[in-house]
Amino acid sequence: MLKKATGFLIASLFVSTSVFAAVLDGDDFVSATSVTGRANDWSLTFFSVASQGNMKPGKIATQTRSIETYDYLSVRYELDKDQKVALNLPFAYNTAGQNPYGDSVTSDFELRDVHFVYSNYDLGYFGPIDYSGKVKLYLPTSKVAQNSGLITKIRLEGYADWQFAHSWSVAYVAKPDIYWQSQTASINEQIGYRDDGFYFSDPRQTNKQFGLEHYLQFQWNISEMFQVSTKTGFEESWYHASAVEQLEANHTTKFRSGLNLWIKPARGFSFSLGMSNDTILDSGSRGEGVKFWEPQNTQYSLMTNIYVL
Repeated sequence: MLKKATGFLIASLFVSTSVFAAVLDGDDFVSATSVTGRANDWSLTFFSVASQGNMKPGKIATQTRSIETYDYLSVRYELDKDQKVALNLPFAYNTAGQNPYGDSVTSDFELRDVHFVYSNYDLGYFGPIDYSGKVKLYLPTSKVAQNSGLITKIRLEGYADWQFAHSWSVAYVAKPDIYWQSQTASINEQIGYRDDGFYFSDPRQTNKQFGLEHYLQFQWNISEMFQVSTKTGFEESWYHASAVEQLEANHTTKFRSGLNLWIKPARGFSFSLGMSNDTILDSGSRGEGVKFWEPQNTQYSLMTNIYVL
């Protein structure tokens, strides 16, 4: 069953039985539901996150910066008050301008990986801990996925939420990824060029076979309109070895931290202002030392959710 609405539960947008997750997450911040079996069990929402990273070391912005966006239309159907399925149709749009490497880039539109989502907002309780989760199945519809030989990817998302005070809660979130691919190596087309025309680093890469993002998220309900959340945790990646390219298997760990302000100014519309930083923890193995909150690893974002119909 659903918890009694608190500051950490997103308020019903259109009716009094709205389905939502207790843990603030981007694609759950706008939700609408109705009586099961009616036509409006179906809904259409639009999600967008626009981000911009700081310039890389030694690079200075000399013109308008490019903005990267990841967007999708989500067609959703509610199975019951605790479960729903969705088809997400994502795309990326990047504006013209200067990227973090100092290069001038033109505007670009690209289809991303279409994926199916099953969400269950009531997996049960263990004492005061509330459990919920999702399963996402990705299809290789993007250029990047096709170049890497991706067959499919499955993402599992688990949430364990504990409300320990009237306006405060904490959640442990785990998001493992499993990749199936037809090849073990590919070219990283995101690697930029130096002023002399060479890549900043070797563009050859081994493909990821497993990933895991896991973190603690604290949430503070300020009012019905405003919430604040902090994120502290890790993103881990495991990569194949490639005998053909003579590349070894690899495992990387990033320390991830961030802060978000969530705002709901009107029914069916919400947005979030965020700042995040990723620090590669194994950089010390190259003799550089681990440095937290370096400006070049900091990113700013604007996340928007809109209920369309």
